Amino acid sequence: MDRVNSPLKSRSYLMSRVGAVVHYFRKLRHAVRLRSRLKLGTNIHFGSSCILSPPNILSIANDVSFGRRVLVEVDLVVGSDTLISSFVCFVGNDHSFDDPDSTVYWQGRNPPSRVVLEGDNLIGVGAIVVGDVTIGRGAIVGAGAVVTRDLPPGMICVGVPAKPIKPRWGNNSKSSF
Repeated sequence: MDRVNSPLKSRSYLMSRVGAVVHYFRKLRHAVRLRSRLKLGTNIHFGSSCILSPPNILSIANDVSFGRRVLVEVDLVVGSDTLISSFVCFVGNDHSFDDPDSTVYWQGRNPPSRVVLEGDNLIGVGAIVVGDVTIGRGAIVGAGAVVTRDLPPGMICVGVPAKPIKPRWGNNSKSSF
């Protein structure tokens, strides 16, 4: 079969164009809905069914990808070169519950939380990031981890609650392990 005139080549080209249009309209939908609360860099991709509901700001730098069904309910700042896997939740510690004379329902809400991903991060599938948290540059959060406090740069962090287990590059070199 002649590879130049292959029907598979034209189909893959068509599918890549359809994919580009889908990504464009996902980004446009979020931009229209969030208006001035959304700041976008270049080369941003949103997976299907993302729910973006920041109270004040969602700022995304260049080269960032969101997986399917990512939930954002906090102010979120995402640095460049970041991958956020599917089913990741960014939620606030936004309900008061310390007044013994009142139910949780009637105690009201705390101020909005802010999460910062400094860049070059990977957030694994199903991770949950809770409250005011900064995830350092180059840090990786494992699948299913629950992040409740700041994580240091360049570390692989796993568990409930998430804790650093080892350096990402080992011996401070930039090689992969």
